[in-house]
Amino acid sequence: MKSSGFDEKQAEGVVETIDKAVNETVATKADLEVQGAKIDALRETVEGIQENVEKTMGTKMAKLETRMMRMMWLQLMAILGMFVTMVVALP
Repeated sequence: MKSSGFDEKQAEGVVETIDKAVNETVATKADLEVQGAKIDALRETVEGIQENVEKTMGTKMAKLETRMMRMMWLQLMAILGMFVTMVVALP
């Protein structure tokens, strides 16, 4: 750098800037492995949550279906009762 016109202070400044940029912005293999492990753990957590939600929703849907069937049977019995009452009441 000195042969290109940089004085010692300028050359040191350039070297420090490059060193700082490389050391602070470039990810090492170890950095990537740590991040990969974190991503894997997060993926497992999300998958576990998804499974729990699916189980919970399945249970709730089954309960809802049961309630709906009961309501349908009650309505059917009410309609049948009204029909029988009407038939019996006819002269």
